[in-house]
Amino acid sequence: MEKIMSVAGVIVPIFVAIFLGVLSRKKNLLKPEEARGLQQFVLKFGLPCVVFNSCLTARMGVESVSSMALALTVALISTFLAFHMRKKRFPYHNLPMLFCAQETGMIGIPLYLILFGTGEAYRMGVLDVTQAITAYPVIALLTASAGEELSPGQIVKKMFTSPLMIMSLTGLALNFSGIGRWLNDVGLGAVITESTGLLAQPVSVLMIFSIGYNFSLDRSNRAAIFRISAIHFALFAVSCGIIQAVLFLIPEMDAMTRWAILLYCALPASYLAPGLGRTEEESIIASGVCSLLTVPCLLIFCGIAAVVA
Repeated sequence: MEKIMSVAGVIVPIFVAIFLGVLSRKKNLLKPEEARGLQQFVLKFGLPCVVFNSCLTARMGVESVSSMALALTVALISTFLAFHMRKKRFPYHNLPMLFCAQETGMIGIPLYLILFGTGEAYRMGVLDVTQAITAYPVIALLTASAGEELSPGQIVKKMFTSPLMIMSLTGLALNFSGIGRWLNDVGLGAVITESTGLLAQPVSVLMIFSIGYNFSLDRSNRAAIFRISAIHFALFAVSCGIIQAVLFLIPEMDAMTRWAILLYCALPASYLAPGLGRTEEESIIASGVCSLLTVPCLLIFCGIAAVVA
């Protein structure tokens, strides 16, 4: 019963936040420009703080490097396919964001915490850090002004001057240099993480709320939402099988790393995707895809929880 209540403690709030988003749009409690303002807060302030704390506290080892390398390969391949599909089948500006990153920060890490506790959370955290290699360049490209043609140099500059990249690189630098540990020893580490943690607190609910606010399955977009969701699910299901086979060949691979990979591949697409749409239709389609993919993710999580228990 205690495990069931722990699972419900994560799943129920997610659906409550989605429902409130749907209700706010249906009852016109929040105007579209107000909802977009909340999304911009997440992109420019909240999420960079989430990434900073994740990079600062990530623990790197042989198992972490192996899983990161495999996850990065999958992210690069899926991102390439997404750009190809955008040209051929789904001409939506924000489509690549649905394939370049999984929602590890908002859903993956909290779910993994329930399964294995805080001491093992880094196994999912390093996967969150890894996908930044593909996610940040994609975000830089998608957030460029409409019609703006960027040179390779401008893309690199935009990527490295974004709040996400600055905060992630800062966190990794403090981590690898040992300065982070020194800051903890002198008592400043807690001040820093508490400050960034305060700005990071509303990120989860705002992202999930936005998914509900933009959710729609009207006849005009229903087919596209189901098709994109099916492609995403199938792609990561196949990738999960391949990664698990490779991990099986690595001696003494910890089972919890395998669970982390399974949960990672089951996660929905990044909840940032709706906020990167240039039109209302693109935001609605991305929200629909994220919402649909959240359902099988939670079902798979419940299955993992039952096995682990």
